[in-house]
Amino acid sequence: MRMLFFTDTHVRGTNPQNRKDNFVETVFLKIEEVFDIAKKNNVDILLHGGDIFDRPDIAPSLVRDFIILIDKYSLPIYAVAGNHDMFGQNPDTLNRTMLGLLDGAGLIKLLRPGEKLFFKEGNKIIQLTGQHYFYGIDSDSSKKSYVVKKDPDVDIAIHIVHGMLLEKPFFEGMAYTLIEDILDTEADITLSGHYHSGFATKRIDNKYFINPGSLVRINNSVNELLRMPKVILLDLEDEIKIKEHYLEMALPGEDVLDRTKLETLAFRERKLSEFIQSVYSTGNYETFDINNIKT
Repeated sequence: MRMLFFTDTHVRGTNPQNRKDNFVETVFLKIEEVFDIAKKNNVDILLHGGDIFDRPDIAPSLVRDFIILIDKYSLPIYAVAGNHDMFGQNPDTLNRTMLGLLDGAGLIKLLRPGEKLFFKEGNKIIQLTGQHYFYGIDSDSSKKSYVVKKDPDVDIAIHIVHGMLLEKPFFEGMAYTLIEDILDTEADITLSGHYHSGFATKRIDNKYFINPGSLVRINNSVNELLRMPKVILLDLEDEIKIKEHYLEMALPGEDVLDRTKLETLAFRERKLSEFIQSVYSTGNYETFDINNIKT
C-alpha cells in the first residue's frame, strides 16, 4: 500500500498581504499537482494533516471548486481538522463547518480521536489514527494526543496529529511538543501539521516523525523565502520507505512573497532606535513606565 501525506493547504478566497501572485489559483494548482504525483506513484490513499481551509466558513463557491477538483481524481482522502478548520479551536464545532460538510458527504473522511481504521494489503495490516487540533493540545504534559497504542495484529501504525510537534525547543511562551517527549508512542509513523516550516524526517528507534511543512507559504519570513513546498510518499508494501517529493510548480520564495512591508517596518524601527539613541546621547534623562500610571 502506498500513501501520500500533505498538510496545511489553507484554501482561501483572498490573497494574503505577503503574496505577489494569485493565491487562489496557485493553491488549486498545487493541490492538482499533489493528485498528479499520487497518480504517477500509484498511491492508494491521500492523508491530510489539517487546515485544509483557511477558515471554517469559507465561501461555498470555493468549496464547490475544491469538490470538483478532488472528485476528478477519485482518490480517498483521510484527514484531521486543523485550528483554521473549526470555530474557536473547538472540534465540537466541525459539524457546522465546510470541512464538516465534506466529511458528512463522504468526500473527505475525518479521523475521529480514539477511532482506529484498518487497511489490509497482502499480508500486512495497517492501522490509521488521527487527532484534530484543540485548544491546549500541546499544553498536556502527558502528550496523550500524540501517543497511541498499536493493536497486536497490526504491522504498521500511522498516527496523524495537527499540533506543534517540533524537533527542538521553540521560543518561550509558545506551547509545543518535542519529538523526544513522545518516543513512547507505538505508532511507527507520526505525521504532523500546524508548524508551517516543518522539519526533516526523523527516524528514532525505528519510528518515523514527519512534517513536510505547509503546502503554501503565507508569511514572508526568511525561512519561508527559502523553503520549497513538498509532500511525503509512504511506501508500505515491503519495509517502510519514506520519500520527499518537491512540487515542480512551486516558484522560488522571492518570486511569490513580497518583503516590501517587512523591509519598510524594519527601516522604521531602525530609524526610531537611532533617534532614541541620539536623544540619550545628549544628556541624562529620567524615564518611567506608563503602565505604572494609576488612574
